[in-house]
Amino acid sequence: MNITCECAEMRTSVGQHNTIRLELEGVTLAGTIDTREVLNQLDGAVIIEWLAEQGYTVLHQERAA
Repeated sequence: MNITCECAEMRTSVGQHNTIRLELEGVTLAGTIDTREVLNQLDGAVIIEWLAEQGYTVLHQERAA
């Protein structure tokens, strides 16, 4: 995943295990992603709930083994 970020203000700090923590305000993100990579990380129930909020009706749900 590649992300480009523009922001009005940025603060950095060192997190646990020497990771960098960024706090951004007024953020605009642009980038490229592999949609399949993202979909595998999402909770199916959350997706169904979001679709319902958008006015879609889900008639059948199956879970892979």
